Amino acid sequence: MTGLRERLRNGDFVLGTFAELPSPALVEILGHAGFDFVIIDREHGSIDLETAEHMIRAAQASGISPIVRVAENHPVLVRQPLDMGAAGVQVPQIGSAEAARQMVRSAMFAPEGERGLQPFVRAAAYGATPTADLLREANENSVLAIHIEGEEGVRNLEQILQVDRIDVIFIGPNDLHNSMGKAPAFDSEHKEFVDAVQHVLKTARKRGIAAGIHVLDAAQAKRRIAEGFQFIAITSEAGMMLAKAQEIAGALGLGAGKAVAKY
Repeated sequence: MTGLRERLRNGDFVLGTFAELPSPALVEILGHAGFDFVIIDREHGSIDLETAEHMIRAAQASGISPIVRVAENHPVLVRQPLDMGAAGVQVPQIGSAEAARQMVRSAMFAPEGERGLQPFVRAAAYGATPTADLLREANENSVLAIHIEGEEGVRNLEQILQVDRIDVIFIGPNDLHNSMGKAPAFDSEHKEFVDAVQHVLKTARKRGIAAGIHVLDAAQAKRRIAEGFQFIAITSEAGMMLAKAQEIAGALGLGAGKAVAKY
């Protein structure tokens, strides 16, 4: 099977979603559904480190690439998911070239970076993988994605994209709207937002880097793919479950005006 990073470098588009719930079984279901990747969210979700490792296993068992979104741009937080066998990491709130360089240093082994080596972690088959193979394969195959979620990141994009080894520039539309003083939204016709999105897309493509974005549904995904986005995260597993449950409940006349129970 062709790896996720190779597919992006070949110009393919890939589809995935966020995993907010601490459930390996749900990740496995997403793999069986045919998604290319899942972003295990350790920034906003309640997923602890041990559960994240089980979710990585579930992803690999069902043929979906596990990407972990870390809580912040810290060397240990970036390194840990890769040691557990994640296909890549996604780092939030990147606003400068120096922040991007720090992320790359944390994720890459020398000479490209400063990632600490432990030859007995899961990514090295607990020591069964020769260290030379671990170093080469990790540096060649790990997907490194950075979030552009604010006006600072858009403003500094040209300098950020000068940093070597970034694979995906991912737009967080809700936070980007918020940074512009607008209500959070997956999409809008606000000129400032539209111009920022197109600037990120065009600049990334010019540099040969995949542009990614978070979308609400399949219709938005199709439109973004047509525009040239390659790395599309569609809502979340919780969002999909809620939407389908509401569809079924609505078709049966259930749920209208129902108050949410509080315990």
